[in-house]
Amino acid sequence: MILVFGGTTEGKKVASIFDEVNVRYYYSTKTEVPFSGKGIPIYGALTKEKIESFCKDKKIELIVNASHPFAEQLHTTLASIDLEVPLIRFEREYTTRVKNGLVQYVNSFEEAILFFKKNNYSSLLALSGVQTIEKLTGFWKDHTTWFRILDRDSSRDIAKKSDFPFSHILYGYPQNKEEEIALYKSINPSVVFTKESGVNGKLEQKIEAALALKVPIVILKKPLLSNRYLCIRSKEELIATLTNNIGGVTKNTK
Repeated sequence: MILVFGGTTEGKKVASIFDEVNVRYYYSTKTEVPFSGKGIPIYGALTKEKIESFCKDKKIELIVNASHPFAEQLHTTLASIDLEVPLIRFEREYTTRVKNGLVQYVNSFEEAILFFKKNNYSSLLALSGVQTIEKLTGFWKDHTTWFRILDRDSSRDIAKKSDFPFSHILYGYPQNKEEEIALYKSINPSVVFTKESGVNGKLEQKIEAALALKVPIVILKKPLLSNRYLCIRSKEELIATLTNNIGGVTKNTK
């Protein structure tokens, strides 16, 4: 049995691969989300102790972390478990970092806020998700800021707890370059902020839109992972890992 941490495009891909090769698995997400795979969905945040207990009870032979790149607490928790269970990180694709005067990469939210203030930016368009509202309080409390978040109640609840004005909430997902350009034009921010979320997060399109309009864009670098993880990026690597660690691949995958 395998334990998959998903809730992302990568998580769905892993589940699809496991369905194809007839491997049994649990699919874990922090909140309850629609799931159509053959695996057993489980919901709720898991502590180190709960993960260890679950793995022992369910005889987990392999853990696949396919969660969001910025799910730092989960990444750290999984890397700390006291079990001899192989730990796989199914990574998304990332493009090469852009070298341009309008593109700035930072290591933390604190560094981003300092950069905003140092450059006297008066307004901000944050495409970094609802979880970053609290992290950027040091800027938006005193400067005009818009956040794009998902159009769902859980996201609205987080925004409400942060006391962020709903008049400056935008709803939606990352878009193509032209649609992002239209958004930037309508908001006309002094600076754009986002995360290094890779190809699936349409980071390249966000950057291209900013460069087209000559708007500065600040990008939070993706967090580093523990070297306990075996990082893989393809279906072929995942199937090979299954074969090497647990066997049981029964279906022709060619």
